[in-house]
Amino acid sequence: MFHTVQLSKSDPTPLYIQLASEIARLIQGDIFPGGFKLPSIRGLSRQLTINRDTVVSAYKLLENQGLVESYVGKGTYVVLKENTTLSAETSKELNNIYCSTLGFSKDLFPTSLCINLAHTIITEEGWGAFSDPLFRERNLLKQNACCFLECAGITANAAQLRVIKQYTDFLLSLFKYSPKKGICIEAFSDLTYSSYLRSIGAKIHEIPINQEGLDLDKLEKQLRSGTIGYIFLSTYLQNPTGICYSESVKLKLIELAHAYDCYIVEDGTFSEFSCTPEHLRPLFNHFSKERVIYIYHFSKVYLPYLGYSFILLPISMIKSMPDETSCSFNEYLLRYYLQSSFLKANQQWMLDSCSEKYTKLYLGLSSLKDQVTLYGSHGGLFFWIKPLRLSCLEVCKLFIQHNIIISPGSLFTYSGKTDYFRLSIPHLTLKHIDEIIKLVELSL
Repeated sequence: MFHTVQLSKSDPTPLYIQLASEIARLIQGDIFPGGFKLPSIRGLSRQLTINRDTVVSAYKLLENQGLVESYVGKGTYVVLKENTTLSAETSKELNNIYCSTLGFSKDLFPTSLCINLAHTIITEEGWGAFSDPLFRERNLLKQNACCFLECAGITANAAQLRVIKQYTDFLLSLFKYSPKKGICIEAFSDLTYSSYLRSIGAKIHEIPINQEGLDLDKLEKQLRSGTIGYIFLSTYLQNPTGICYSESVKLKLIELAHAYDCYIVEDGTFSEFSCTPEHLRPLFNHFSKERVIYIYHFSKVYLPYLGYSFILLPISMIKSMPDETSCSFNEYLLRYYLQSSFLKANQQWMLDSCSEKYTKLYLGLSSLKDQVTLYGSHGGLFFWIKPLRLSCLEVCKLFIQHNIIISPGSLFTYSGKTDYFRLSIPHLTLKHIDEIIKLVELSL
């Protein structure tokens, strides 16, 4: 019956909420009657090829909504009809406040944008818009992408750049490049891509992080095994903690990468949303271009419909990693979009809007030191928050009761143990922020 479940990674709604909504639909449609036993967490994660923690969070959400009950050692069961109080569309109601996604509303990217870009391309390029025999357009696209990355403090040449449509394809190439199958990641991180790597045979090791960055002693202990090929990290506004790595930790990371013959994969996707840009020093640009691979998931922020990422390679990897030479019509659109006034205006609005919202929420939460602890204070699109009086599960349940969807910290670690939750701001209004501060003040 779960073959009908539809999950979309391009949808800004978190996967666990999508899954909970799909199961709720099946329950309300009597496909899953009262007393029906849902699949085990491990079994459903395998069936749907999703992270185990996604299923755990979905089941917890359904339980909070009164749709299912969990029994230790027995499993999760659909409650009887008379005990069900919420509809299948609860998590999709228009009055929900989504603080669980870092992506911006797709309303910022109207279809008229695509129509206007396509019209301009065809007017200027004619039938040439559908072919690129001399690879001219591909080179222009790379040059435009390099110019865009300058706003993130990155300087690189077009030869180092890869414009990637399917990031998982690049990860597969990266995995094949190194004979070492071990990968170190930050103890709290977006598990989407590390879960993919696990599925193709990588051995993932979570390394604790603190206010300075990765715990270098724990990292070196893993590196001594000789099995680590890559260290995945985000040195600036790390997701979900918001920390920024210290200069001394960055320098030591480069030393370790050289000493133990491995590569650092640095994700800088949200770095420009900092409130303190003078501290922005990506590893790739300032310390080493021999051991650092830089990733910027452009479409996560500025073009959610097309799914492009920009990747900068160290010189030694340029010839080994595959590169496209032709340019599809989608990539024509991307190239014209990169040089459009629309992108520049939208980017500035996003930066200004988020700066205002971050400052307001930071000041409000900072005044409630008896209720919550904030981790990281450099700006960004989210807060990593520890409630001091309630458990994280109790806080998530409380927020859901007020139609506020947050991300429990268990979504960001394979251990599933944390007292923190992530609260994201892209979809918030200033009025929402007032409501959240009041809720924390009165209820936490």
